[in-house]
Order: sequence, then C-alpha cells, then structure tokens
Amino acid sequence: MGEEIGNFHGFKVVDIDENGQWIYETVDGERATYDEFGHSFDDKQVLGNGLPNYYAGWNNSVRYKNFDLNITMRGAFDYQLLNFERMYLENPSITNYNRLSSSQDLVFGKERLASPLEYNSYYVEDADFWKIDNITLGYNLPLEKVGAIQSARVYVSTLNTFIFTGYKGIDPEVNRGGLAPGNDGRDKYPTARSFTVGFNVSF
Repeated sequence: MGEEIGNFHGFKVVDIDENGQWIYETVDGERATYDEFGHSFDDKQVLGNGLPNYYAGWNNSVRYKNFDLNITMRGAFDYQLLNFERMYLENPSITNYNRLSSSQDLVFGKERLASPLEYNSYYVEDADFWKIDNITLGYNLPLEKVGAIQSARVYVSTLNTFIFTGYKGIDPEVNRGGLAPGNDGRDKYPTARSFTVGFNVSF
C-alpha cells in the first residue's frame, strides 16, 4: 500500500553459483542460495519503476540558400523496463522457442544459467534513451514561374533514424499506460526504420 504506480516487485538476484543457480539478496540484505531462498511474496523487493521521471525533446529547423533541414529528437530518462524477451529466450528450460544467442553468455561473467524460468531483477534494465526520430533534407528548385507552378521542392526523409540506449531489448519505447507500465512483452514486431523520397509542387 502507498507504493508508486509502475514499481516492479520481484526477487533480487546478486550472483550465480557454480551450478548456474541464482544467488539472491533477501529483504534483510543477506545472501541466499536458490535452495535457501523462500521464493514467497514476502521475499519480493522493489526492483525499479517503468515510468520515466524525465522526458525531453528537441526540434531543429535550418535553412541555407535553397536547402532546408529538419531534425526531430526525443528521449526518456530515469526508468526501467522488464525485458520479457530476454527472460524467456535466454532461459534453458524454454524449448518451444528459438533461443537468443545471449543465452550462451555467462551470467555475471561466471556461469551459464541453469535455473528455471523466473522473473527477477536480472531482467529489469535501465532503459534511458535518446532517439533521432526524423531527419528531412529538402531542396527548393530555383524555378521561375512555369505556368501555374509557383514552387517545387524535392526531399528525402528518414523515420526512426537512430537510437542511443543501453537497453538490450528491441526498442525501449513500450506501452506506459495502465497499472503495469514498463513491460516489454514478447513476440512484438520491431519498430521499422523507413526512408521516403518526395516531391512537392505548389500551384
């Protein structure tokens, strides 16, 4: 009661043993092996929050002679995501899906995971990002009036151009609505990068 909306509650892991089993931190700050840990509701801790504390945006418009350049950027900061893709597809007990190549990585740089599928702090990641969302470069053709044509412009544009983030998932922009924000679900289609070439004519 009285907790913040968007908090992740789960088991906090701090290490892995020589058998690939999780080592936990208890609510009292003690270390516990997989068999020693209670795995009950009372053993859960706040692992992060799925609602960003800060948002930022920056739009630039630059003109030089007949050229124009527009750049749209935005970001979100100081929040976490639960990476469901990694939680499922890095776990050796899941056999009805393809595995991520990262499933062969050493957990905490020590051992490969052997524990059963479990939601814990290892899959709650910082998700700060800065995205260059749109870049549009245009050129206004230096035409004298030709018939009814007043002006003409060609342009190239990209959408979802670049993203800077430490998040390991496909895209740190996920649904933040409802009472469970910050859950990066499985099997979603990646956000596409698109390119457009256009021609504007004014009459």
